[in-house]
Parts: sequence; structure tokens; C-alpha cells
Amino acid sequence: KDPIQRELSHHASDHHDSHNILSPVCGGCFRFKNEMGAQCYDVIERAKNKIPREKPNSNSTLILIDALIEVARNHKGCEICDPDKCGEHHGVHETAHHYYTKYWRFDDSAPRIKTATTLTLKSIPSQFRIPPSRFHNIRQYFIEKFATLKEKNLDGMDFLLEYNPGLVVIPQKTKKYLPKEATYLVSLRITPANNCFPSDAYSDLPKPVWEAVYHTTTNHLGLALLDVNYQMLPGYDIVIEVDTQV
Repeated sequence: KDPIQRELSHHASDHHDSHNILSPVCGGCFRFKNEMGAQCYDVIERAKNKIPREKPNSNSTLILIDALIEVARNHKGCEICDPDKCGEHHGVHETAHHYYTKYWRFDDSAPRIKTATTLTLKSIPSQFRIPPSRFHNIRQYFIEKFATLKEKNLDGMDFLLEYNPGLVVIPQKTKKYLPKEATYLVSLRITPANNCFPSDAYSDLPKPVWEAVYHTTTNHLGLALLDVNYQMLPGYDIVIEVDTQV
């Protein structure tokens, strides 16, 4: 186990109770900002830099722990950062600081979602979309689609889905060539291969159908312009066949 994790979890007990740490403070402490706009990371780094490196037995782990204690002492709301006292701030009985180490899920500790959106390329014709009416029986849809294409001596699947978005801010020098609303460029993988539905929809598929869904050579590149709210600009999206020279 990592030394800092060992140090932070040294109070863990053998009791099988519900004292799992799950605190919005612990999960969101990096969102802290002081009046100068400093992030939690900056505050801890500054505290680390104030600790003399010639301190006996000093190492990166001990320096970090000392910095956490310093931050907990001097910043309101950060008391939970002290590894020796954080149990007090989790509702655990003060005479028995026993708790289990709780590793955070990425969606617990990630930044708060401010603007959610669904990216759907209008440039993909409707005939290459899975009809929403078939979502509830997608397994049967896969089987029927495979049989229809097999009758035409076609391999694979001919529907397309977009996922794996990559987002970049459009450089200022490029904006003069684009609509004034354009703020971001998004790239997407366009392919029939997917794992978008419940696992039992795939687990008992006939092997040839399963392979047609998962194993495909069809991979396109989707590009689109987005506005400041991550909405696609009408008429500014495209699907590119990456195996064809443009």
C-alpha cells in the first residue's frame, strides 16, 4: 500500500459496520477557493513549500502530512484534511476513531457537471440509426439486422453510433473563418461497435451476431462545431471516412 494511503488509513478497524467515509467535503475539497481564487491544490503546495526540508527524517510523505495538518489548522472548512482527526468530521464516535478507507469513484470526485449535453450528429442519415422504438428489445434488433444484411451478402452492421468525444477550444486566430457562435470543436468516434445497452442484451447473442456488433472495421471520424453551451451549430458537423484520402 502507498505510504500516504497507509498513513491516512491507519485507524481502519476490523469491525464490519457502516463507518465508510463518504463525505462531500472529502470528495470535493479540491473545489475550495479562498478570496484570492487559490485552489485547494495550491493551498497545500504552498504549505508544503513552507516546511523546512532539513527536518529530521523528512520525506515527501511526511512533508505532505505536515502540510495537510497545517491547512486543516489554518483554513476554515478544511479540518477534515488532518489525517489524525478526519474521523471526527465523518460522524464517527469521537472515542472510537474506527473507519474503513473509502476510495472515491471518479464521478464523486470529478468536477461538478455544469452543462450536460447529448452530442448527436445530424449528418448521420436516419437509416443508419437504431430506432429508439427498438431500444427495449435491442437483442432481437441485432439478430434481425444481422440476418437482413447476411441475405444481402453484407458483413457487419450498418447502424452507427457516436461516442468518445474529444473537445478543444477553437483558437482565436481561427475564429474569423467560422461562425461567430463557434467556441469548441468536438471529435467523435463513429462506429457500429458498442456496449451501450444492458450487458444481458449482448451476453447470449449468437456468436456471429456478437462478433458483428463488437468486431468491426467500420470506424469514421465525426467533427462538429459547438457553441459556448456545447450545443452543435446546425450545418456544421460532418462524418469522415478515415480510410479514404480526402
